[in-house]
Amino acid sequence: MRIFSKVMLVIIFLFLIAISIVEEVVVTGGLCDAMTDCLYLENLTDEKEDVRTLQIALAVDDLEYHWKNNESAMCYLVNHKNIQEIGLEISKLKVYQKENDLKEFRACLDSIKFYSQSYLHFMGANLHNVL
Repeated sequence: MRIFSKVMLVIIFLFLIAISIVEEVVVTGGLCDAMTDCLYLENLTDEKEDVRTLQIALAVDDLEYHWKNNESAMCYLVNHKNIQEIGLEISKLKVYQKENDLKEFRACLDSIKFYSQSYLHFMGANLHNVL
């Protein structure tokens, strides 16, 4: 009976390690994708007065598409309320793009970058989060 208990303990320990690794890969990948898409959008909007161009619209749609795919995977691992702000900012981003409000458009991009950076800090696996 003792050997069975030790085997089960090892299996549970390996399962927890696997879940931690999957969580780290999924969360970090999703947030890094959002950050990369925002940086690309920032480069597109530098020195532009009109954000209603086709290239910017496609980049915003790509950001939204990537975020929805990544968010659906992250919702199994992270509380949805913790990551919903990025989705809300992407929705605002689309509205500001249609209204050609460059100031608010850039503010939304900055908010998405801020949320991505801060979530990477507190959702990532590190010793501080474990203790």
